[in-house]
Amino acid sequence: MTLPTDVEVSRALNALATTINDQRVGSFAAERFQQIVDGALSGERKLVVQPGGAKAGRIVTADDGRLVAEVRWAGGSWDVERKITAQGSSWAVPR
Repeated sequence: MTLPTDVEVSRALNALATTINDQRVGSFAAERFQQIVDGALSGERKLVVQPGGAKAGRIVTADDGRLVAEVRWAGGSWDVERKITAQGSSWAVPR
């Protein structure tokens, strides 16, 4: 399995945040969120969505489970907060 690039991480997180807020998803729907993330990555499962309750969860790398982002309901909308940057990363390197 290949690790996602920095651009892929950004694209997947942006697609997720935009889509779930536009669609006004009311609870953490891990299966639906995974479909959005996979779609942003051309169907490749490089990132995995993990539920953490009805209003929260996280996104990790598929190969080693490294935390990439946290997803939570905050103030009437979904917040997708990236937790890893390309700088200093051994894998999230722009190509």
